[in-house]
Amino acid sequence: MSYDIQVGNYKINHLLSCEVRKSSNKLSDTATIKLNGMAYNSALEIESKIKRGDEVDIKLGYDETLFDEFKGFISSITTDNTIIIEVEDGMFLTRKEVKNKQYKNVKAIEVLEDVMSQLGGFTIVKGDGVSDLRYDKFTVSNATAYDVIKKIKEETGLHIFVKGTVLHIHLKYTYKEGDANYDFSKNVEKASLKYVKIEDKKVQIEVIGINRKNEKTKVLVGEKGGDKVTVHRYNVTDPKALKIIGNEEIKKHRYTGYEGNITTWLFPFCTYGYSCNIIDTDYPNREAIYYCEAVTSSFSENGGVRKITLGIKLA
Repeated sequence: MSYDIQVGNYKINHLLSCEVRKSSNKLSDTATIKLNGMAYNSALEIESKIKRGDEVDIKLGYDETLFDEFKGFISSITTDNTIIIEVEDGMFLTRKEVKNKQYKNVKAIEVLEDVMSQLGGFTIVKGDGVSDLRYDKFTVSNATAYDVIKKIKEETGLHIFVKGTVLHIHLKYTYKEGDANYDFSKNVEKASLKYVKIEDKKVQIEVIGINRKNEKTKVLVGEKGGDKVTVHRYNVTDPKALKIIGNEEIKKHRYTGYEGNITTWLFPFCTYGYSCNIIDTDYPNREAIYYCEAVTSSFSENGGVRKITLGIKLA
């Protein structure tokens, strides 16, 4: 077990634990660093050494092989017998007020570009299809850039996140980061999975069409009693067209395969956007590739593990 954690101008010693949380469903990735409040029979005094906004760089791994787990900024510090440092990724830098403004007949990407230009220092990477999302009217009033980004993410279902000073904007499940292989007989510590057959899996899709006047048309497709997914489509309000969109969306969520999570070690590295190849020698017919939707990486004297939440089945 090995780690290299830099907080402000200081390297961390006396680490009790570190947890890194990443999810494609959340706007920010976060981390928690816990330190022993005492060292050499004396209380650690850190208030004069680190503060909110200081940069944090977390590397975790084994021996000399360390993975770049997280880069971000201190969001809060609490001290007692244990020192707890909460950290947020680059989205922390968007928590600044932007100009009040009303946009008309505007693409969602154009609002984001304008807001991020007011902050300065950011670049934007956008995936295919994101420019098709349009608002008839979008109002910014007494809001931070973070508030604007959060609203657009919630209303459009876009996968929006920050890596360093790059704002990524993608359609959900289209961002590809890398690949990882997981074999139940080799590198899976435990699993909380349910193998569901397509005929037994209930999914209901709510498709909301929004026209240029911001009027909404809603269509429900699928079955009640299971997972519910909401999809937004701009400038599409024909119920027949929305129903087709809903039926196509169901195909992503209604499949024969696993749902749930697996717990692995720190190697191989994995984060959301990875394609996870699940290998099961006992049930080879169940082998498949899934989208990694979320990862929680935990590191302490008890070991290092990743809890990986599987998303849609890719192949």
